[in-house]
This record gives sequence, structure tokens and C-alpha cells, in this order.
Amino acid sequence: MCGVKCISFVLWIDILNAITGENIPKLEITPLNSVIHVGEDLKITCKVIDCPVNATFVWTSAMDKFLKAEIKNEHNVSHLLMRNISIHSDSVKCQTTCDRKILQKMSVIEVFSFPEDPVLPKIKSLIANQEQKLICTVPNIYPLERFQIEWFRGDKSLHKEELDLQNSDKVQNYSSVFNYTPSVDDQGKNISCKATLYLNSWVRTTTAEYGPGTVTVSSNNTSVKLGEQLEITCHADGNPKPKIFWWKLGETEPEHQSQNNKLIISNASWSQAGWYRCNASNNVGSQQMSVKVIVVGPPNIPKIQLSHRGELKEGENISIFCSSDGGPAELKLYRQSQSAATGGPNESAVLLNISSIQITDAGIYICEAKNDFGIETSKMNITVKAQHSFSRNPDLPVAILPAVGSVSLLTAAGLLIRHCRKQARSNLSTLI
Repeated sequence: MCGVKCISFVLWIDILNAITGENIPKLEITPLNSVIHVGEDLKITCKVIDCPVNATFVWTSAMDKFLKAEIKNEHNVSHLLMRNISIHSDSVKCQTTCDRKILQKMSVIEVFSFPEDPVLPKIKSLIANQEQKLICTVPNIYPLERFQIEWFRGDKSLHKEELDLQNSDKVQNYSSVFNYTPSVDDQGKNISCKATLYLNSWVRTTTAEYGPGTVTVSSNNTSVKLGEQLEITCHADGNPKPKIFWWKLGETEPEHQSQNNKLIISNASWSQAGWYRCNASNNVGSQQMSVKVIVVGPPNIPKIQLSHRGELKEGENISIFCSSDGGPAELKLYRQSQSAATGGPNESAVLLNISSIQITDAGIYICEAKNDFGIETSKMNITVKAQHSFSRNPDLPVAILPAVGSVSLLTAAGLLIRHCRKQARSNLSTLI
């Protein structure tokens, strides 16, 4: 009877304690779960609540390995300090005894290594439709099975790679190799490699640096009318963003008209025609592209020149030179309405050679420059002096004829007959 009464009393006390919550020891451990990087320290606290006596604590490894740690007990609290966590560190169990009651709880420890961002070698260039081998290395990571590597171009995912599980029981480097062929639509979008650790959703991303690849210009028409404005924009894909400079071939300094990647030609002149080069460069490399600027408009007034100086006489050789320093034009050099010489549309000069010029070659010569936008001409009047064949002896006709205007024609005729007779006698005496 007493035994039954005693058991009933004990049950009653237990029920009462359960109802009131008194004198039932509880064990708390913090943190319950730890995700910690290799090399860091971890502090775990084990605490007994509602223990009427001093509790005792025992810390053990979940895998019954040797537990290297510092332990400090304070009344009903125990602190475990694990220094320099390694990949071989296991979860730990805290066990306490309070008034002959044994309580225990586990603190789960997950160790990882993810100390650095992915490393991508510098890429010389990314050219549309040309395959490029890309390499992304994530250094000193653990455990491999908890990592994923993903390649992006801009916001677009190109390739996902779950890591190889072989030899995953150590901290190691892992490299993802991806063969990528860029498209024209990808220009201006960066290449990046993202490594994700699923243990704590930790993400590290690195954007690749690459030199300028495809260089393009915005205008298909690089012709400009004389006096008007032309703008050409140069585009280059690269990271860091390439700096753009424009050069005119044959000059050493960048064009002052270059701004915001644009070549700006205001009030176009003939001298601004020619080849221009867009140079795109960053700290990885550089690329260039050349465009030809064509200035169109009516030709300048051409020049006509004569090789001979001074008075021009019959029998001399001369050259007539017709030139134009303006834009493309067809040159013609002719006398009056007769075509004498014609140059091609891209020739800047026409030369006419005249051997042993005659009086009949005299006249007005015209140098004409003509294109689709207008026509300009220059003229030169060429005179030719006849060569005289009579003697330079001071005979009577030469001496008198300039003055006959003041003597009557009859008197002049008489004097001329008299002179001829005298000359005949003189010649006869000489023969005898």
C-alpha cells in the first residue's frame, strides 16, 4: 500500500512541476548552426536553465575526434572557444548533468573557404563571330560541391557549371574554361564570372577586362558639301571603356574637333578632305579604324600659266599649264572653241606643249574646271610676234620707210629708183 502511495506522490510532484514549470532544467546552446570561414575563431555557449545545483559540462566532437578548444565554465554556463577553424573541424556536442539529469545538445558547424573574388585574365579583344577561350579561376575554395560558377554577358547567362567533386576534401583553386563566340548584339556588354557558395548564398563576381575589339563608325556616308558640317561617331567595345581619339593621317596631334567620340567637321573646306583614323584604347590594348572624308562642291577658279616669259616669237617652244587645287573636277585646256587638252576627273593639272609656235597659234586660251556642282574658268591671251628676214644693213628702204608718211608717194618712188640704179652700178664694178 505504501509503495503505491509513494509512487502516486512522485507522479503527482512530477505532474505539478510540469504544470508549474518549476525545477525542470533546460539546456540552451548558441549558436545552433554556424557557417564559418576557414581560419576564423568560433565561440559556442552552453547554458543550463533552472538547475538548482552547479551543473557539470562535457564537450565532445560529433565524430568522436580530438576536440582542440578552450573551455571556460561559469556556474551553469560553459564557453567553448575554437581557434583557427579548419576544414577538419566538426560539429560539437555539449552535455551537462544537473541534479543527476543528463542533458545534451548539438551545435552544427559547416566550414567553408571562399576568400577571394574570381580571377579572370585580361582578354586582348572580343571580336564578333570569333571564338574566344575564357578562363575563370576561383582561388582557395572549399567544399567544391557547394559552389557554382556562372558566366554572363551583361545580364544574360551564358554558361553554368557545377564544380567537379573529385578531390573535394581540400582547399583548392578551381578553374572554369568556357569557349565563347561573341555576336554583334553583345557589343557594349561586359563579360563577368560569378561564383556562388550555396552554404550562405555568398556571391563573388568579377568582370573581365578586355581590349577594344570591333571598332565601328556611325555614318555610312562620309561625304560632305563644301561649307557644311559632318559628324562621324566612333564606337568601340571594351572594358574599361575605351578612350576615343581621331587623327587625320599625316598629322601628329588629335583632331581638335573630336569630342564625345565624334569627329566634327564644321564649315568643310577642301583641306579637310582625306583619311581620318579612329583610335580606341584602354589599359588592355588598342584598335584603329580609318575612314575617308570626301568634300564635294564646285571647283575653285583654276590657274592658267605660260612657261615662257617676255615677248613670244614665232618658232619658240612653249607649255601652257592648267591646274585646280579644289575638289575633284574634270580639267580642260583649249583655244577658243577648239579642244586642246583634257584631263581625267581625278587629275589636278593639264599640260599643253606647243613646238615651234606660229602666229596662227595666237589667241585666247581657256582653262576650265568642271564637276557635278559647277564650272569655273580662267583665260589667257597669247600673242606671237613674226620673225623678219631682211638684212640689218642701214640701206635706204629700211632707213626711209619709217618716215614715208611725211613725204609724197611720188618723191619716195623717185628716190627708190635712183637708189636701185646706183646699187646696180656698184655691183657691176665689183664683178669687173
